[in-house]
Amino acid sequence: MPGRRWKGRTGSLTRLEWLAVAAIVAGAAIRALWVFVFHQPFDHVYSDMLIYVERGQRLAAGGELVRFDASYPPGTHLLIALPSLIFGSDRDGLWGAAVLWWLMSSLTPFFMWRFARLVLTPAAAALTAIFCALWPLLITYAGYFLSDTPSTLFLAVALWLAARAIRAHGRSAAAFGAGAGLTGGFALETRPQVALNLAVVAAMLLFPWRRHLPAFATFLVAGAAALSIAIVHNSIAAGKLTAINENSGQVFWQGQCDVAWVYYGPENRETYSFAAPAALQRGGGTDYRFLTRQPWDQGAFYRDGLDCVRENGPAHLRILGRSLVDMTATTVPWPQSNEPELKEFVNLTNVLYSIALPVILFQSFLLIRRRRREGGGSGELLMLLHLACGFATALIFLGDPRYRIPYDVFGLALLAALLADAFLDRRERRESVRAVAQPV
Repeated sequence: MPGRRWKGRTGSLTRLEWLAVAAIVAGAAIRALWVFVFHQPFDHVYSDMLIYVERGQRLAAGGELVRFDASYPPGTHLLIALPSLIFGSDRDGLWGAAVLWWLMSSLTPFFMWRFARLVLTPAAAALTAIFCALWPLLITYAGYFLSDTPSTLFLAVALWLAARAIRAHGRSAAAFGAGAGLTGGFALETRPQVALNLAVVAAMLLFPWRRHLPAFATFLVAGAAALSIAIVHNSIAAGKLTAINENSGQVFWQGQCDVAWVYYGPENRETYSFAAPAALQRGGGTDYRFLTRQPWDQGAFYRDGLDCVRENGPAHLRILGRSLVDMTATTVPWPQSNEPELKEFVNLTNVLYSIALPVILFQSFLLIRRRRREGGGSGELLMLLHLACGFATALIFLGDPRYRIPYDVFGLALLAALLADAFLDRRERRESVRAVAQPV
């Protein structure tokens, strides 16, 4: 039975929670086989992975920062630099980075479990851990030196600590708030789009302000301290005060102006070139070539993107709608799309999830409404808000399954809440009522 508890020295766990533990261990083992045997990430270093690895190794070797280093957020290449600094800027250092990526990917289901345990029912939290531990899209990204794996882990830890801060008092609340700010800042340094999720966290800590003010204050201070690392790094690279990354303007322009390829420099002598995987897979779009503009000219790109919005008028809704669709089944996640056998497996998983997601969202709305009518809190609403932050990225910038996949943990948590409510939580409530009704 789901509610039966097995007791031991480590405390009391239900059978479902023990199954969650087993799934996390199994997920770590699967990730180990993937990262260390079948898909070693240092054998797939190109495009964005090459940028992160090259910068991390150069930093570990004491090399100077260059102007382009400020374009990408520095968190990922700082993580790669750490094992490179310890083991050397060669294959040994990349082996160390592979271990780090495996560890971060393996820990994500555990911290999602801890977070869900504070906002959902125990059964829903256990199912969340199981789904996240065995989710193929999260597993496969562990085989690439990309920002997806560390940003997902840091965000999960930040959400767990923030939830702890809300339930704590005094110094404990302030300490948990500081931890949430620090890990949230690290998440932002690896993937700036999580700023929307951190805004949700800040709102959680701010209201009611009198109770959560210490946690809110330490959250802001610790987050600012973490972000100062990125700002100092990029300001040194740019030679002026700058933000945590300088390519957001270009990404905004690519999404709002239907861009295919963008080249910098004369033909056949390009200094940089970029393209969005979704745009290449669907075809169409316009190629651009800039002879004098640079990728970090954010002001010019934002102005051009806003010009496209104004020129399109109401017809721009079509581009925004297409960006939302690009986040789902119409695009094969990159970089798995470059590997034929992996492409088919990942595409099938992505399509099935995309088909299920509207049903999950609709049923979640019904569950949230019922919880509100019953006068109880709704952790499902919190999960829904964090999931929506991922799709807001498609509207503000551009749509790509890679931008959505880190948010799959929240979609899986909603699925877990629905299944727990339908098959586990109600059964336990009925059994509790039956036990109370038994004559003595």
